[in-house]
Amino acid sequence: MNLRTVVSLHLPYKLVILLFSLCSLYAFMPSQVYADTIRQVNLVAFQKDHKNANFEGLFTGSLSALISSVEKDAHVMVALRTPKVKDRDIINVQSDVLRMTSENKLANSGLNCRFFFNDESDEDSLFFSISGVCDVLDSDAAGTHKKQFLVKRTMLSDPSKVFNVWTKFHEDKDLGLVFYVDID
Repeated sequence: MNLRTVVSLHLPYKLVILLFSLCSLYAFMPSQVYADTIRQVNLVAFQKDHKNANFEGLFTGSLSALISSVEKDAHVMVALRTPKVKDRDIINVQSDVLRMTSENKLANSGLNCRFFFNDESDEDSLFFSISGVCDVLDSDAAGTHKKQFLVKRTMLSDPSKVFNVWTKFHEDKDLGLVFYVDID
């Protein structure tokens, strides 16, 4: 048996071992591999028109269907689809108006939020969470008044490729604000 015959017999065997080793490494990688997947986040905030209005915890359907289902009790304050987000990104939502007051002071009215997106997925399933801090700004002749509130961490489950699943992740009954999120 010459050297060429030996190499030709062992090359496929070595290739198989290499491929098996690479596949094994992938199978045992930490869940951070799954957390690096890029997602898009859809957010909508409603301002209640009636303080006693109730909103469902989950809604399936398009954004327009969600808006239609609540339009008798609320109006849209903010609706957005983010650029691609990854684990631990901060989504900044800002919808406000600057104006000069009758006393020549700069004032601000609106909603400003910083939402923290976490991908808590593992090799078996996709799970995400969202939390944050929001400022509601109101202006009068004296200037801007700010009310700040925390958005507690809410777990969001598997995104659906077939239909949108909107999860109510925060409701502030005093301010009349309701927030929904959908993950793509």
